[in-house]
Amino acid sequence: MKSTLVVVLFICLGLQQGGCSATKTAEQYYNLGLMKQQKGDLAEAIADYRTVLRLNPGHVSAHNNLGSVLLDKGELEEAMIEFRTALRLNPDHLNAHNNMGKVLVLKGDLEGAIAEFRAALRLNPDALLAHYNLGKALHEKGDLAEAITEFRTALRLAPNDVDAQNNLGSVLFDKGETEQAIAEYHTALRLAPNYAPAHYNLGKALKKKGDFVLARKEFEEALRLIPQTSENQTRIKTIQSHLHDLGRLHP
Repeated sequence: MKSTLVVVLFICLGLQQGGCSATKTAEQYYNLGLMKQQKGDLAEAIADYRTVLRLNPGHVSAHNNLGSVLLDKGELEEAMIEFRTALRLNPDHLNAHNNMGKVLVLKGDLEGAIAEFRAALRLNPDALLAHYNLGKALHEKGDLAEAITEFRTALRLAPNDVDAQNNLGSVLFDKGETEQAIAEYHTALRLAPNYAPAHYNLGKALKKKGDFVLARKEFEEALRLIPQTSENQTRIKTIQSHLHDLGRLHP
């Protein structure tokens, strides 16, 4: 799922005249946390955001961003607490609704997640990430027609969004529209020729169509592009299994 980060910059103008008030100091820590979060220094970002909230417990963006970092670390329950607090302080906080939806998807509460993404879209019907995340949740739930609508809307808002293009292909494939799915995967690969998920999905669609030679080519390209890390071992084994199956179907 795609997440959202609230960016708020603040310059303390009173440093040379004896420092900032507590609120301004909170903003300085917030900006430090934001920079560390963007650099991937999650532990330090958490420390800075917690300092913000000690100084200013009502800092909505700090609650949301702290929740985002905790979510990235896989600490779902703590992340939910922060998103709920942000929404209690500001029920119209679009990013907190979107992020709460992400947590609920990971916890298996698809209905709750869909409600959160729809709440975000009521606040801004053109919220790209909310359309994208709603599409993924609907796909996982099995509401394929609605998922297609959401991914098409995401692509209207961002025509070069490779993830949305690839996911649209995946929903069409699951809906049995193999030729249309292949067309979407080709579009994704024109946008990003080294995008491994689209190569893999195109391989699956071509295999289903019976085009074993091209399917093998796509699986081999996906295998070449996927980083050989422990996190990717399941995906790598799946691709190898497809290649083994193609060897049986088309020696």
